Amino acid sequence: MTSATLADLTALAAPALGGRVERAGPMPGGGSRRAFHRLSGPAGSAVGVIGEDLNEVRAFLDFTRHFAARNLPVPRVLAEDATRGMYLMEDLGTTTLAESLAQWRREPGGGTRAAEALQTVVRWLPAFQVRGADGLEPLLPPDGAALDATVFRADIQRFLTHFLPRFATRPAPVDGAVRSALDAVVEKAGALPRDYFCYRDFQGRNIMWVTRNHHAGPVFLDYQSGRWGALAYDLASLLYSPDTGADEALRDSLIEVYLAALRECGVSIPRGEFMAGFYPLLLLRRLQALGAYAELGLSRNRPAMLEQIPPAMAGLRILLKAGRFDFGLPALERWLGEVLGV
Repeated sequence: MTSATLADLTALAAPALGGRVERAGPMPGGGSRRAFHRLSGPAGSAVGVIGEDLNEVRAFLDFTRHFAARNLPVPRVLAEDATRGMYLMEDLGTTTLAESLAQWRREPGGGTRAAEALQTVVRWLPAFQVRGADGLEPLLPPDGAALDATVFRADIQRFLTHFLPRFATRPAPVDGAVRSALDAVVEKAGALPRDYFCYRDFQGRNIMWVTRNHHAGPVFLDYQSGRWGALAYDLASLLYSPDTGADEALRDSLIEVYLAALRECGVSIPRGEFMAGFYPLLLLRRLQALGAYAELGLSRNRPAMLEQIPPAMAGLRILLKAGRFDFGLPALERWLGEVLGV
């Protein structure tokens, strides 16, 4: 646990902001256990962060240095005190990719701009997964360093514990057939190659859309929970996040963009092989998200997380009706139908 205070953060920030901090104000932190503050002084503004978990703070700082050395678009760290769980990074503004996508889609012709932005983001993803994985092993914890079957089972249990009893359309019982079906999906996903950096929460709220030198583009955040994992997990997370707002035609084209960018990074996977692992990972990711929304919203009193539940359920209904979770496991499909009210 950190012992840092806002006064400590202000003292850390002062040299980078021209010798003193003139203003400091809190910023929203989403589902994070970190406290964010926008600080300003004679030399400009920056964002200061105080984290409860020192390991999480160190991971963010280590990953940021690692990715920056590989020319990936991550924030510049201006000052840090990892032993006290705080750091100062450049002010990237207030506009996330998710907010930008929502705004563009309200504007005439904005759908094209939204699609182009998503193409840019998707092209960057393989660079993190492949180029970012190079030399990363010493920065990952020795235990729990992979997004594997053990993690997937824990995600499902979180869903069953926090989401199912409170938010399911019908809290269908989890009998032996359902558990066997869930285990089969976990085993299939867990058997996929895990030789790549997996962001774990790759979605529009963790990407800032920043204009620099008259050029707008993404700057990536919140990768500190990253682990070794399968390639498709992060792409599935982005494409089917409710904030992305993509339809099936756009998702299909973005998968092609991704596979082409992946080839440019030296990894060539046939689309059919890639998609065979995509939908099991997608299901596990969406169940993980619903479990997290429920836990954060209720157990940690973050009502904004509860607002994410209805659109996430609606997206799962569409996928189920479209047969995307037809893994030859009828007990699973029946159970999902009851949970989602299909």
